[in-house]
Amino acid sequence: MVRTNDMLRGYRRGMSRILLVSCLVLGLAACTGGDRTPAGPGGPGSPGPTAPYAFAAEAPGVPDGFREMRCPDLRGDGTGLTVRLVVPVATTGGQQSGNVCSYSHGYVRGVGVELGPDETLADYRAEELDPFEDIGGDDEVSDIAYRADAPGLDGRPAEELTYRVYNDGLPYRQVTVQSAGVRLGWSVPDERPRRLDAFDVVRRSVGVDAGTTSLCPSWGRPDRATLVFTPPPDVGWIERERGHCRIYVEGAPTVLEYGAVHPAPGPLEDLAARVRRDPEATRVRLRRGAGEIDGESADRLTWVVVRTEETETYEPPGTWRIVALQSPSARVEWGATPQWWRAHRSTYDDLVASVRVSPGPPSRP
Repeated sequence: MVRTNDMLRGYRRGMSRILLVSCLVLGLAACTGGDRTPAGPGGPGSPGPTAPYAFAAEAPGVPDGFREMRCPDLRGDGTGLTVRLVVPVATTGGQQSGNVCSYSHGYVRGVGVELGPDETLADYRAEELDPFEDIGGDDEVSDIAYRADAPGLDGRPAEELTYRVYNDGLPYRQVTVQSAGVRLGWSVPDERPRRLDAFDVVRRSVGVDAGTTSLCPSWGRPDRATLVFTPPPDVGWIERERGHCRIYVEGAPTVLEYGAVHPAPGPLEDLAARVRRDPEATRVRLRRGAGEIDGESADRLTWVVVRTEETETYEPPGTWRIVALQSPSARVEWGATPQWWRAHRSTYDDLVASVRVSPGPPSRP
């Protein structure tokens, strides 16, 4: 029971945090929603934003003080592309949802990426910023500046938009560029310098690759082992939860329907012991050498959660099967109903098969 409640609290924290951070690093439009007709800087009817495409980064290396990250388009009908970039090593969390990713250090500091935005920055300014310019109060926007010839991506010029937002008493400064089908944002607290030299390092690192891959972790020491994996399409969103990357399933009625990728898992025996203490868990089984993750032998822990009535935290009744496959370098978890496992087992198998450990495990003698 304790395990399920902990997962529910993490889910609620995750939902509120991903919305807040995405709003900050990509701008107010990330929160307002609504349908828009793309238009260029000349107004309605002008050319819209450039469609995204694969291109190499201007500076593909990872300089000191930064870490590599990837921002995949998680939409099933999306672009099938991934943005590769570097972010400051001080990053403490990362969120990925749809075609948007944010990498944060606190609530008003971070890097945001959007792959294939549906409007130009000129349109965004006219619709979302100009109506709030110098109005006073919590929604005030000030110091707005726009140009269409800033340094961009893939050798193309970029739109650039800078402004200050009061943000309900947590004011921040924002600079956003848009070029080659990618929108890149940088936000810092108002009282701190914007460090545009660091933002230029991020801009020059941006490249777009074919395929959809993600990295875990997006925090901690940059020299630690990293897992590269392909998230299932249309899964929902991905973000940090404690020491792993959790895959939240869109529309799931319970936190027991989820995925997780652990880059530095604890002993599987410890997880098994915790599960056995859960009064809702049954049929707990640990099998040695049941599979592989990136060429390493992996053990498999499975258990079933049976709930006969709704809990006080509104978790529904039902039956769920959870599988955790663990090698010395990684753990991959998935929870779903028995019906899902019968119909979609290949989704989990594909996720496991996609995991790569970087740096890789030692070669066998």
